[in-house]
This record gives sequence, C-alpha cells and structure tokens, in this order.
Amino acid sequence: MEKKIAILGGGVTGVVLAGELSASPLFEVDLIEKAPVLGGLHRNFTIDNLNYDIGAFVFPVDHSLFTTFPRIKDLCLQIKNQMGSLTPRGTIDKYPCTLNGYIRDHGLVNFSYACLDLAYCKFRYWQRDNIPAFVKYYIGKNVYEKSGLKSYIEILYGIRDEEIDIEFATKRLGEIEKAASLKSIISKLLQYRDTALVEPPTLKEVVVRPPEGFHKMYEVANDILLSQGVNIFTNCEVKAITRRGERFEIEFLDSKKYYDRVISTIPIATISRLIGKPLEKDLEYRKLLSLFYRFNGDLGYSDNILHNFTTQGSWKRITTFSKYYGTYEGDDYFVVEITLEKDTQPDISKQQQDFENHVKSWGLFKGELKYQGSLVIPNAYPVYRRDRLHEVIKAKQGLREWGLDLAGRQGEFDYISSYDAAANARSLAEKIKADYCS
Repeated sequence: MEKKIAILGGGVTGVVLAGELSASPLFEVDLIEKAPVLGGLHRNFTIDNLNYDIGAFVFPVDHSLFTTFPRIKDLCLQIKNQMGSLTPRGTIDKYPCTLNGYIRDHGLVNFSYACLDLAYCKFRYWQRDNIPAFVKYYIGKNVYEKSGLKSYIEILYGIRDEEIDIEFATKRLGEIEKAASLKSIISKLLQYRDTALVEPPTLKEVVVRPPEGFHKMYEVANDILLSQGVNIFTNCEVKAITRRGERFEIEFLDSKKYYDRVISTIPIATISRLIGKPLEKDLEYRKLLSLFYRFNGDLGYSDNILHNFTTQGSWKRITTFSKYYGTYEGDDYFVVEITLEKDTQPDISKQQQDFENHVKSWGLFKGELKYQGSLVIPNAYPVYRRDRLHEVIKAKQGLREWGLDLAGRQGEFDYISSYDAAANARSLAEKIKADYCS
C-alpha cells in the first residue's frame, strides 16, 4: 500500500524531495505551496521588460535539481562566473582576496608582517572556538581585518563577528580551512598562483537560470512532477496539523487530509504554530532588501558578482545580470543586496541614497544610475548567535520528536546554499525510502 506524504513548501528543497519520492512506487506525494507558483526564492521580478533575481543564483552543473530533473539544465545558460571584492582600499580584487591584491593594497612590508602574524595566530587561536579565532587561525588577524573579510561577515549578519556561533564557520567558511593553510599558500606562491584563499567552486562548470526567468525551470519541474503522480497544490494555506496515532491530519481552509509522513521546508516558527506548539522565543532572522537598477555608463568592475569588503556601506553584494544575459537597450542591470534586522522597517530611499553615494565615492558607476524598485524578504537569513544556538537545537529536536521531517534552509534553520539544500533533500528522500523498504 502506498504511503501518503505531504511536503510543505514548493521551493527547490520541496521540489527535489517531491521528484525523488514520487519516482518510487512506494509513495503518493502531495506538494503544498502557499505561493501561486513553485520555486520559493527562485523567482523573478520583471521591471521594464528586465528579469531581476533576488540575489545571486549560480548553479554548479551537478546541482541536485538537475540530477532530479535533467531537462531543466538544458534550459539554463552556461557561463563563466567571475566574483570580485571591493576592498577597503577601494580596489577590485578576486573574491575573497588574493596575495597579489593584498600586497598591492598594503605593500611588501605589511605582507611580511602578515606572514609573521599568521604564524603567531596558529598558536594563539589553535582552539578555533569562535568566528574571529577560526578565521585568524587560517589567514591571520592582519589579513582577516585588512582584507575586509571581517567587515563583510559583519555586514552579512548585522552583528559583531564574535557574537556569531562557530556553527557558521562550518556552513560558510569551511573552504578557508581547506585552502588557506600555510602549506596551501606556500604551494600557490611556488606555482605563481595569486589566490590566497580558495577559488569559489562557482568559477567552473556553472549555469544560471534561463533568460526568460526561473518560471521556465519550474514549469518543467511542475510537468514532470504531475507526470509522476504528484498532487501539486499552490495558493494553498495550511491551517493546522494534528497527530492522529501514527498518521497526520492536515487542515486546509475547506478540507482535511491524512498523511503517513509530513516533511516541512517552511520556517520553524510557522510549522511550530501549525502543530499547536508555538516557540517560546522566536528564532532570529535577517531581512534581505533588494534594490533593482539599470545603469548606463562605466560600471568600474568586470565581475558578475561584486562583494562589499569595505568598512563602509551597508550593501553586501551586487549581481550584474547583464554580464550573463547581455545589456538591454545599451544598459547594464543589476540587483544590490542589503541585510537588515528582522524588526527594522527599512527606509528604502535612504538605503538607495547610501548605496549610490558609497559606490560613487570609490569611483564605481560613472554614468546614470536608474533605480527601478525594491523588494524585502522577511526571513532570508537564519542568524547563529553564540548564546542562542541551544534554542535552535531544542526547537528542531522538538519538531522531530513530534514526528515531522525537516529539510532546507528554512525547515532546518540552516544557513546553507541552494546546492547543499538540494543535496540534503535527495539524501533525506533516500533515507525515507530506506525506512519503508527495511
């Protein structure tokens, strides 16, 4: 007898889970999404015939979305992704930084001191028990601060680096551990390679969504899921979830359905309310403000994605879509990402002015900037504070003990990439299959 499974949330995690589980005759799958379309944050905002994304979405060719739905990759555009950093000295370097760039900005004497500082930091911070200690152990205090990496981490989270739990290091800074050791840096120097930190994996074998927008990708996913027997419910709001013995009752606005398993990819606070066990204290998130622009003139950089490593300006990253899809009527177009506190009501006009003044003060965007609009995503980034990680663990443990499966960045309150979220979704699907086959 088929097991009936409900997947809450139609973002990339939910879609991959639905694809993997529905490919097995063991399951009947309902994919339940509150929004009118699948895709989650993989969506576009069309302004003056231009498709803007809310962030930088670059997919390695082995992304699990393509493994589950091979036809989607054929729709995408293969590109060479170049990522840069605006340094504290106002120069452009490869992301996150290079030896040559550091020497150019700070000189050989300071670089020699940085090497001695790195050797000292290997002893001073060997425990790596917080974010500053973790990074200083691998690249030294001098490089950490002068390269702008410290500033970027604090812009990203909106809090001081020492307040961020070490868990963040394993989520977003793990490549430093692999590539920024003394052995690795010396090896690169001997090979005349200028990258001190690891080159991001997105430099090779990557694609971006089709020029028409994300909807082309998720229309294919939608059709494949339907052909595999998935029941897709969009514009669908869940009112409550109740345990009925070994099964789950999901109450909708006008009906009730019963399931053998429920997988949640929606925020932990939301699913906790739905099962009647609201959190005693809300988990902490950061908002994402996206500013959309057209521009006519000299950008001042050649990278697809530019990160803000300066100590001024609240913006964290610029993604220039015209680098992927070509200019429009002679204009470049891009999105600016700004992290905000969850309870902050953003002054869009001020954020716009601050961004424009900041980049122009460094000689970027010589020409006409044309502001096109903005969007705020309320629960974009989970925040790992050192003194509150136990609350996250407790909340997740409580939901699993109640009987739910959790998946994805929102479902697990996990600061991971789309690549990792989709890979984890496939792993969870395999685990669920094994549970019913054993």
